[in-house]
Amino acid sequence: MTFILNIIHLPSSVHALSISACSPYLYLTNTDIRTNNQYIQPCPVLSPCKCICEIESKRLWIDCFYRQLKSVPIFQTIETNNTILQWNVDLAFNLFDSVTFNENNKTKWIPDNMHIRHMVLAGSLAYDLIVQLNLTHRHLIDIWPSQQHLPIIDDQFQLFDDYENDQSEEEDKNDLEEFHKIKRSLISPNSEHKRLLTELTLKLREATKRINLFKLALSGEPSPISNLYLDHNSLDAIPMQALYNATGLYEIYLSFNNIIQLPAYAFGFSHHLTRVDLSYNKLPSINNLAFQRHPNAFAGPFLIDYLDLSHNHLTILEENAFSYLVNLRLLKLEHNQIRSISAHIWTGLYRLKYLDLSHNYIENFTQAFYSGYLHELNQLKITSNNLSELGPCEFLPLKGLTKLNLNGNNITTLDTCSFYGLHSTTSQSSLNVHLRSNQLETIDPCTFNNFARSTIHLENNPLICNCSFNYLLHNRQSLAYTGQECGGGFTYQSQNQHLALPAVRKANLTANKKPMNVSILCQEAYAYYNDLCSKLDCSNQCAPNERFIIQITTIATPSGTIFIYQKTFVSIVVLVLVHCSLFFCVYKL
Repeated sequence: MTFILNIIHLPSSVHALSISACSPYLYLTNTDIRTNNQYIQPCPVLSPCKCICEIESKRLWIDCFYRQLKSVPIFQTIETNNTILQWNVDLAFNLFDSVTFNENNKTKWIPDNMHIRHMVLAGSLAYDLIVQLNLTHRHLIDIWPSQQHLPIIDDQFQLFDDYENDQSEEEDKNDLEEFHKIKRSLISPNSEHKRLLTELTLKLREATKRINLFKLALSGEPSPISNLYLDHNSLDAIPMQALYNATGLYEIYLSFNNIIQLPAYAFGFSHHLTRVDLSYNKLPSINNLAFQRHPNAFAGPFLIDYLDLSHNHLTILEENAFSYLVNLRLLKLEHNQIRSISAHIWTGLYRLKYLDLSHNYIENFTQAFYSGYLHELNQLKITSNNLSELGPCEFLPLKGLTKLNLNGNNITTLDTCSFYGLHSTTSQSSLNVHLRSNQLETIDPCTFNNFARSTIHLENNPLICNCSFNYLLHNRQSLAYTGQECGGGFTYQSQNQHLALPAVRKANLTANKKPMNVSILCQEAYAYYNDLCSKLDCSNQCAPNERFIIQITTIATPSGTIFIYQKTFVSIVVLVLVHCSLFFCVYKL
């Protein structure tokens, strides 16, 4: 396909029209009363595409959505006295199955005074995409069954989002689940919109093609495209040719394709890249150099802060695979086939905040988080795996953890020191430990000793409710039990001969209230447990593990160089390693 650049001269008859709200170089021709968007001229793309100005956001759109185009349209030049106009281009649901460039003119497929912020080639009417880009201008309205404006965002929905954002910053998050139930019930019309969008997507796909080849050059300064949406297509590989020297790309969406390989230096030139979505593909593994800087690049993708690799076929994660991603904050690995993890996987992830390993096949993660890089991790999700027990000192390095979700495993045993290290951070923030839907029958009463401002969720476990568990519920003032099992449905059983009689549980006690109606034997047991827990010394038990964490920790820099250092507590040795790259130096004590 050949791109030809033409200069558009505005006809004299158009000059008499009103100036567009989006640019003094564009003129209003009509207004869509359903969306309150302006149709404007001149347009860099000829009919049947239309140019639109979103009045509220002041964004310019080239709307080619579902226009039965057989090739990507030619972009023409608009005279602007060298002022760059920023456009968004919607090319979804058309009849071309490939997007290529002119081999003789790779970087000039758009005019010099034109920049594309969002280029949409997605093969889906995804609800979140429409909300994110506010695509109310789409030709979608004309083919919508009711032919009415689709109220994707309304005041009620925004009110709930604002409340949820505020609530996430509060110390007590116990009301969020009930809040979500109410939210779902009140915004049911939006759920109906999702269903209709899904049905309409299937109908449109029958009349259109899905892209299986993308070679459009993204190189050049400034980059022609900032955000590229290629999700819900038929790509079987990363578009390496397009990404070569794509230094200005900020976001790329490749979910719901058939990608089976993530090669070396896949994003090796994109030093502005912040968001990569590779979910719902068929990746069996990740090349150890996939996220490294290309040898010919000035810099690599070290600014990525969001990486979604969920819903793939990953079975193993290579050591240091993410070592270049020193600014990564969110890593999604759920719904894969991962069976084991090691501490070296997290090398370089200094700023990781959220890690999701749910719905994998992990049976054991002994020392898997023994990395000095995870100090800022505050949410760890390992639900629906094959865990059966938790050993001592497993979460020692996770000093910033505020939410640990282990729901839906087969955990039968908790070591008394399993969670040692977590409670030390809770004087500044609350800690939520989720152990729902496991196989816990008994819990050592000292397991959560001295946990401050913490909530331990134990619903749907076959708990044996004796004096030991009653002590855990009531006498540990920092522990809030939110389940109902011990209120009925289970027989009160003794844990040993010393605790022959059942405990009496007082439901819904606050943290500051003392237990009432406790049997005499349980009162004696409480004194016994108080003495037992005061002698618990997890600190000394976990000290060797703390030394081991320091020994195995590596220092990664965006140049890809890795140092290994050792330090002992016996002799005071300070080892300073300094490595400078083109951007910064890393200092480590």
